Amino acid sequence: QNSVSIDNSVNNLITMSSLLSCKSPLTKACMGLTDPRYDPAISNNLIDQDSIWKEFSGYWGPEERIYADVGGKPRVSRFYNPNTKSGWPYRSDKMMVFRSIKVDGTRYTQKAFYFYEPAPAAFCELTPPEGLLNTVGDGVCGENGNFQFIEDFGTASYEKDGTIDLVWKNQGPDSDETAGPPKSKSSTLAPADNYGVFAYTDMGFFNVAETFTFSGENRGFLFATATATKHQPSDENFERIVSSSLSSRMPDESSFMLALKKAFDDHNVEASRVPGWVTDEEVLPKCIGNTCPDEDYLCSEGKDPNCSVSPYTEPSASLNGAGFAVIILGVLSVVGVVFYFINRHIVNKQKERYRIRFAEQIAEELGHKGSIDQLSCGDLAKEFHRIDESGDGSISKEELYEFISSGKAGVMSDHDFNALFKSLDLDGNGVINFMEFAAFMALCGQSCPHGAARRLSMAPEEIAKLIDEKKIN
Repeated sequence: QNSVSIDNSVNNLITMSSLLSCKSPLTKACMGLTDPRYDPAISNNLIDQDSIWKEFSGYWGPEERIYADVGGKPRVSRFYNPNTKSGWPYRSDKMMVFRSIKVDGTRYTQKAFYFYEPAPAAFCELTPPEGLLNTVGDGVCGENGNFQFIEDFGTASYEKDGTIDLVWKNQGPDSDETAGPPKSKSSTLAPADNYGVFAYTDMGFFNVAETFTFSGENRGFLFATATATKHQPSDENFERIVSSSLSSRMPDESSFMLALKKAFDDHNVEASRVPGWVTDEEVLPKCIGNTCPDEDYLCSEGKDPNCSVSPYTEPSASLNGAGFAVIILGVLSVVGVVFYFINRHIVNKQKERYRIRFAEQIAEELGHKGSIDQLSCGDLAKEFHRIDESGDGSISKEELYEFISSGKAGVMSDHDFNALFKSLDLDGNGVINFMEFAAFMALCGQSCPHGAARRLSMAPEEIAKLIDEKKIN
């Protein structure tokens, strides 16, 4: 039972230590003190993590983007394949771009619109191969331009370093259409010092690395450079592309919408290809593509840190050196207390043993057959004087030893004898008087059958009479 008690006490101490905070002086320091990913006090919001996102947000355009193949050759128009939705039969060495960028809390949205001029006359004079077209939709080659959009959705990352994970991309219409999560988990945007943003997108057939930097007074211009590959190297439509552009910040959404509408007119985009919201709405719709991620997707697959569980959770506190020292001292204290009570129990049992043995020897000398508590004060006085061989009214240690050594109740060790004498000599003067002797015998009666020493405790007048008669001290 004692072993079980010690084990339980130790286990309780260990359990209590696990409930300590990592801020306790007894535990190792919180990981969040050196690693922001583990610190719940650090905001998940992108602008809080890096102010560059506040500057990046807004409306940008018009942006004239110059495209060329690697080697500096301008990109050329390509016939359109309606089956594979590849090829773009419009001027492709330059385009006009407008961007709406929004960073709100942990969410990022970009809507980019690309406007293409009509294909050059030389291209339109060519006869398209079988199955291919020199226009998309009902337009006329060389007369109508066209447009495409790219719509990106992203969330803050668990890294809390200002990085944005792109979790959904819409692109279209018609050529190189896509809608859904990027093909690679490495599609990200990240702050590039205090001067701009680096973006990488992997869509499988189209990979682009792009750098945006601010320039001009009040950082009101956005300069972009990009390198990209389109389709696989083994594909006949494979392209390696470089581009650059410069755009200015637009004052508000109303100005942005007016510029978009003008761009559709300026590029003579065929009416059936102009989205209804361009002419009917005063603001940008939240979703331009046919499908956009909903809240459940952004929280689950998108792993928005404000509505999902971060893998960087502060682990349970673990003890440092001081903590282990305290636990060890606590365990030793518990063990010490347990062993103290065990030893105390053993000592009490020992005292009870030698009391009984001494009382049995007294009863044997008196020829008494009943219980110890039936001895009278006269019986005790008689035995007291028999032990007091010197007759001086007190029992010395040597006289008690002689009595014990002559008894028939068995051999008592020196240790037990010394403890017995100490128990009898209540005032510690080195001898035992009758009152001490009688009191001890009363305790012996309590330890023996039949309960308390009633006669000894109920006859003080008898003890007084013996004292008056000078028969005892």
